[in-house]
Amino acid sequence: MPIERIFSPAEAVLVRRLTAFADDGAGPFQQDLHRALDTGLTGLGNIAEAIESYPSLRETRTLGGKERSLNTLVEGLLAGGEHALEWSLPTKSILSRAFGIAKVNFFVSLRYVVEACQADEVPSLLEGIAAAIEEAVYTRLTEELLTSYLTTQDADRDLKRLAVLRLVDLWEGRLSLTLDTLAPVLRSAWQARQRAVRVFGTMMGTAEIMQMLFANCSHDFVAWFSRHEVPPEQQQAFEEFLFDIPFEHLQRVRYRMMEEGLAVVDRAKVEEYLGLPPGALRPKVGDPKDLYVAFRRRRVRAQYRSATNAPGPRRTAEGYLMEAILRHQLPDVPATGLGS
Repeated sequence: MPIERIFSPAEAVLVRRLTAFADDGAGPFQQDLHRALDTGLTGLGNIAEAIESYPSLRETRTLGGKERSLNTLVEGLLAGGEHALEWSLPTKSILSRAFGIAKVNFFVSLRYVVEACQADEVPSLLEGIAAAIEEAVYTRLTEELLTSYLTTQDADRDLKRLAVLRLVDLWEGRLSLTLDTLAPVLRSAWQARQRAVRVFGTMMGTAEIMQMLFANCSHDFVAWFSRHEVPPEQQQAFEEFLFDIPFEHLQRVRYRMMEEGLAVVDRAKVEEYLGLPPGALRPKVGDPKDLYVAFRRRRVRAQYRSATNAPGPRRTAEGYLMEAILRHQLPDVPATGLGS
């Protein structure tokens, strides 16, 4: 399958550069790079062909006398609930998800080989590979976020329907879609969170917000969580996002600071308060998969609080923001202040 049907235009250019580098610049690792390219392209091509072999999720068809359409898909996903959701997913969506994960593994394997090479092109190639991995991971994050919204108990049904439509956009466009089209505000926030350093300090998050903005986070993301009328749970979820520390642990740190009369703390002191080994909270920069793991940890804790009526945020910061983005896309709804 031509690479233009497997990758976005930017990714296709990168793969062509890597192929040319494998021919001329990989040195003793030429065979390794060719093997990684051939194996990955064959596997991704097979998945892409399987995706294309299924009819569009937007089509209306009849199977065994039963209508299958976008509307029946939406209703089926909403009716399935949390425990039956995976059995309600169309095969095309499952293949799309597998394609996204396989793409991450493909570019990671290429990174391993290119890192071992010695050539002038290496830094530029590694930068391109890192961008491709980021895009694939952030797209998977968006899929996870939208899917989890479908099972949120207190979510508006019209918003859930819209979440399904955005999921269909993602599943249908996985081979060429970029997250700048689907969720640019969230993309910029995830990218900035990956690069921003946690200062801790007063534990108010001011330094972390500045770090995010310096890392080119969308002003819309910060402004939405900093508005005057922001509910406490949304503010708490934002703090979890900034510090990558659960609400309960943040409360413990602040209580200990008050006990000891401290106005500011550093990373080592926070680790001491939380009983963590030295270095446990050191910056994690370079692997967007760490961001995905952190998101899932926050989401599981939020679901637990919701189920047990425990204090703290009932959704992730991204979950609250996604609701606002979806609400902004409904007809006859006032603007939220978020960019389109």
